[in-house]
Amino acid sequence: MARKGRGFRQKTTGSIGLRVLACSLTVAGVWTSDAVAATDRPGEEIVLACRIEGQAREASVSLAHSRATYRYGPPDSEPELTLSSPLADLDYRRDSGAAGTVDEIVTFANGDTTYRFAAGFRNGTQPDPSALHPFGLLSVSRGGKELARLPCNPGSIERVPDRLLARMRDIGRERASDGVSFPNYPIHPRVSAAESAPCEVENNVDTCWSRGVSAARGGDLRSALEHYDMSCAARIMTSGCYEAGKLYLQNRQLRDYTRARQSLARTCNSDDPGQGPYACKYLGWMYLTGTGVERDLDLAFNALAQACFLHNDAILIDGEGCHFLGEAIFERRGRSLRDEADADYLAYIAFAQGCTDDAETVCEEARALLQRGEATAAPWVRRCDQDARRYGDIEFCAGLAAVSTDYDVRQAARRQLRSLFTQTSVAMD
Repeated sequence: MARKGRGFRQKTTGSIGLRVLACSLTVAGVWTSDAVAATDRPGEEIVLACRIEGQAREASVSLAHSRATYRYGPPDSEPELTLSSPLADLDYRRDSGAAGTVDEIVTFANGDTTYRFAAGFRNGTQPDPSALHPFGLLSVSRGGKELARLPCNPGSIERVPDRLLARMRDIGRERASDGVSFPNYPIHPRVSAAESAPCEVENNVDTCWSRGVSAARGGDLRSALEHYDMSCAARIMTSGCYEAGKLYLQNRQLRDYTRARQSLARTCNSDDPGQGPYACKYLGWMYLTGTGVERDLDLAFNALAQACFLHNDAILIDGEGCHFLGEAIFERRGRSLRDEADADYLAYIAFAQGCTDDAETVCEEARALLQRGEATAAPWVRRCDQDARRYGDIEFCAGLAAVSTDYDVRQAARRQLRSLFTQTSVAMD
């Protein structure tokens, strides 16, 4: 039984989740008199739609001019709920993680009830943790309390990645709702590498790289890799090499260790301070673990030292690279009497540098190593206290693993730690 009133529509269903949802549909909204599917509305472009798992309901977000509209209800019927927002005010966020990625999140409000639609891809699941899996989730909350979680049927998800972003940038919006600046990469239509134009500079990036980004955002990693390879070969910038190297290393379907090493080495050896340290980390990890290459602790040490300390004068680093550098130092322990004595000291400096990158687990490694040294009265702890005063403002060894949110203090600590690393590693060699 349906009940209509002014700005109100509610339906009763047999699903607990949908009953909860239906109770939240008091909307001072816009209703259409004709029962038509969302895709049949002239002038509107669907940017996200899916069928709710196990339910005869679908949700969608569409664009028309400078507004976004959210609809929920039975397929091919009049929606039970319609909410609309100007793009300038739309609650829009982007959130990415290494093991589980949610690309875009839009939230529509009706009083104190919110409808949060998150969609993108996730990985990290078996049987292939490197594969991308379509993901969508509609969450309904009232007064900050979640009322329902309605996952999308993965096979039903229809999405145009970054279309909302592009339209918001077109109207002059620069930031997501959490204050994070929008990425400025060009957004390209999906096209195969065989049909792509030659790489050229556009908005300070190369077009092959940005076409690869668009393909990756759409879940087509093979096409993304082909474009990244084109970018790497064009030698306009090293970002394509970096992204190609990661895919060759990490994705099971695309894996090629030789090409991973070549691509990552090109970025590691470049002057790119943003991606260079990360490429050096992956390259060093390959040599440290013998993944796809012959294990070589010296090459591992050299690459990881670049990741943690030496790649660029701005001392932009990869904190995880500092962890692997410490592991490489321990692996090389005992090559000489001096090396045996100073391995813990050098590893401590590496872990402390990782601490400046907000790598909390690396901080814990540094503090645990120092505690063991203090408990056994290890000579390197006393030497560390003496050396600290010579190379910077931090006067004691323990202070080297302290965390500061102040940029200038952090950079000063990095310079001090780099000086300590340089003089200690040279002395060991």
